[in-house]
Amino acid sequence: MDSEEVMVEMKETGKSPDSQPGLRIILIGEREAGKSAVGNAILGSEMFDTVGVRTREAVKRQREVAERQVTVVDTPGWEWFPSRGSSLGVRREIVRGVSLCQPGPHAVLLVVPLSFSFTKRERQAAEEHVELLGERAWGHTVVLFTVKGGRLKDATLEEEVEESEELQGLVERCGGRYHALYGRSRKGHDAVAELLEKLDNMVAKNRGELLSSEEVLEEAREKEEEEERRHQEEDREREEDLRRAKEALRELEMEEEKEEVQGEGGKATEESTRQQRGRRRYTDEKSDTGVESSSADPTSAPPHLTWSDLRAIRDQRCKTQ
Repeated sequence: MDSEEVMVEMKETGKSPDSQPGLRIILIGEREAGKSAVGNAILGSEMFDTVGVRTREAVKRQREVAERQVTVVDTPGWEWFPSRGSSLGVRREIVRGVSLCQPGPHAVLLVVPLSFSFTKRERQAAEEHVELLGERAWGHTVVLFTVKGGRLKDATLEEEVEESEELQGLVERCGGRYHALYGRSRKGHDAVAELLEKLDNMVAKNRGELLSSEEVLEEAREKEEEEERRHQEEDREREEDLRRAKEALRELEMEEEKEEVQGEGGKATEESTRQQRGRRRYTDEKSDTGVESSSADPTSAPPHLTWSDLRAIRDQRCKTQ
């Protein structure tokens, strides 16, 4: 085997000809799920900060474990009860984490704490973040439960999963693969060794194929561009709605001025003047709002207004003058 063939083998399998295959793992999960502690347990050393330190960017650590090189990438966690979804920064760091283990990770560990009930909202959030890495990511993902103290005192892990429809659904998306790491290791039980064995079995089933970093980054870029185009289109629709509302109000103003001229012989009253000012102020304010709220929720865009709507808006504005 010449040097070029050696380099190809190292790139494709993550190993050198004279060593055991390397293993590259990326950790994802909600905030305070215990991802950093899991990384330390796998590497057998305190290589990630775990006490009172929030992971804000993807971090790579590697160490020889069981006579092979193991790489672990820790990523920021998403909020477990988000008001408007995960932040763009967290999503980008998760995607960037894949690029830290070139040419790609063998495994994605989806870390889920079993310290409280797992809700439908949490399952949806977990699935959305796995799919940041592409649909193929499910074939490389294992659900890793972190268990505190006596959380499973009266039940086995299998019973816990079976009793929760949401946990069961999440595990099924991962091909039935799951494992648990306990806050207190049980005597005679090496949970980390068992986890690595499960990961090796998954890698073998995948025939050594990686979750390609290049493919993940390209797909993420395309999704961001599509989202940006959607936002721009929504902004244009908002501006068009505001323009139509402004024109309709002006038409209403002209119609009423014409009626006043016809009804009063062309003499405008002081009340009519105040109403006109009120209408103009409303249209100016709506126009300014359209400029400032271009990044607002698309559901806040004004509807197409009818004549009765415009009259009601006019009357309400004039009462405040």
